[in-house]
Amino acid sequence: MSNDSAERNTRLIQTLDETLDSLAFDADHPVKTLRLADGRKVVIMQPNAFTIMRLYVSGRPDGKRPHGRDSYYDYFCEQLKDYENQHSTDEGFRLTPEDWRSLFEESYERYIRYLHFAGFNRWSDVKRDTETNIAVTDFARKYAPPDVAWQSYQYKGYMLMMNGIANAELSLMANDQQEALRQVDLGIQRLGQFCGECLREEYGEAENITRERYLGNLIEFRSDLEAIEEGLDEERDSHGDLEEEDEDDLDILEELEELLSEGQGNS
Repeated sequence: MSNDSAERNTRLIQTLDETLDSLAFDADHPVKTLRLADGRKVVIMQPNAFTIMRLYVSGRPDGKRPHGRDSYYDYFCEQLKDYENQHSTDEGFRLTPEDWRSLFEESYERYIRYLHFAGFNRWSDVKRDTETNIAVTDFARKYAPPDVAWQSYQYKGYMLMMNGIANAELSLMANDQQEALRQVDLGIQRLGQFCGECLREEYGEAENITRERYLGNLIEFRSDLEAIEEGLDEERDSHGDLEEEDEDDLDILEELEELLSEGQGNS
């Protein structure tokens, strides 16, 4: 190794060390959110002393802008719109195998982001990312060859489960227990429809996984919500109006988070 290379490497490591020191990570603060000059936000995480992860909050998780767009999905949707304007139909619209590969790889990176964001309750971001990934699976379902489309579509059950949980959690944060139950019911209905699709098209393994894991998790989550609601109703009946309702709501949310964590561990 030349002296120039060694000096460059030394400067690089020194810069990294200085950056880590300035972020001041510790056991109580393993996550930082930084705002960039262009307005975008970046989450920096240190899950252990030797690992650093950075995720752009919006757009692509790596912050790249393919073809000047926020994502490949946005770019390919624009291509579809241009095709429809030119041909007055979407019939015949196609992407190359490389295009589909780029789209699916991007969806996987988005999955990694919403998985981490669910861990520290960024439910609005989880809702957005799961909705986008669901849209990608539907896009592939319509325009990709069946074997290519299934590379993404087989994971739709997990996306639907996480989307249902995110919607319910957002309702709980707004102290709307009934809306949370409604969102879980909607998620259960959508998962049931997906199971039906899998059975009709003879994807038995995907149907089995979706039914036993993802649908099962949402049903269990709903039961937990109902149990907590019933307990709260009983407490209201026995004690009248709750003088410390805000504190009780916080306890309920904490219990729900523990239940959710157990449910994700089973999936």
